[in-house]
Amino acid sequence: MNKLTNEIIDNLILWGTDCENLQAIILFGSQARVDGKYDEFSDIDLLLIVNEVEMFFTSDEWLNKIGEFTVSFAEITCDDMKMRRVVFNNGLDADLVIIPSDKIGILKEGHTKEEIEIGYRVLIDKIGLEDKLPPINTEKRFYSAPKEHDFINSVNDFVFHVVWAAKKLKRGELWAAKYCVDNYMKWQLLSMIEHNTHAEKGINYNTWYHGKYMDEWANPNILQKLSACFSHYNEADIKRALFATIDLYHNLAVETAKLLCFEYPHAANKFAVEWVSNNI
Repeated sequence: MNKLTNEIIDNLILWGTDCENLQAIILFGSQARVDGKYDEFSDIDLLLIVNEVEMFFTSDEWLNKIGEFTVSFAEITCDDMKMRRVVFNNGLDADLVIIPSDKIGILKEGHTKEEIEIGYRVLIDKIGLEDKLPPINTEKRFYSAPKEHDFINSVNDFVFHVVWAAKKLKRGELWAAKYCVDNYMKWQLLSMIEHNTHAEKGINYNTWYHGKYMDEWANPNILQKLSACFSHYNEADIKRALFATIDLYHNLAVETAKLLCFEYPHAANKFAVEWVSNNI
């Protein structure tokens, strides 16, 4: 950990030790893992087990004791827990997930378990967490290989949105078209890049998640082609990016299907490309 992180962690432990409402604090994420994948720009991910949740969102008094801050807001996690997200004035940002003590079982299930089992450190424990935490799995990978049906379904999902984006573009709905091309279709493209990478390099190859460290694990040829797949906010460039995205996705999907011995919906792809080519 760097000096900024240590300062916040030290203040957090000092405050939490005397706070009767607080039962435990768990550090997870890049700052707690042993793979060295963190730097001065890494955030702090923390789970706070508490008796009463409300004070952590209606008052800033506790947060001010951890560090000076100007920016903070509340958000809901994937497991429907409330979280305070903070940027401290030293530039460090933190995600503080507030878990009521009667929901502590979430530590061993769902998204929370997946997040913490790759590495965590217990900073404060007033309730005996030993049997309430999953074992650390340093070999855990975020990728799951698709079944053939799911693979074909994802290709059809992408192809459907090729036509959908083209229709939005044809109607002059630039925001909707660009959002589809540069957001939804890019998530589909990322998924196919992961499938293709694992089909070539094996199931245990680490592609992380959400494109994290993509410049390290993806094929350089793919990375080079990605530069043409994003658009400026104008009709001509969105159209250009749409076709570039189609080409890269299609080539990767066909190659991946071949490597995995999957069928490929060639007819669906052919229809979408021809329709778009003839209508925009």
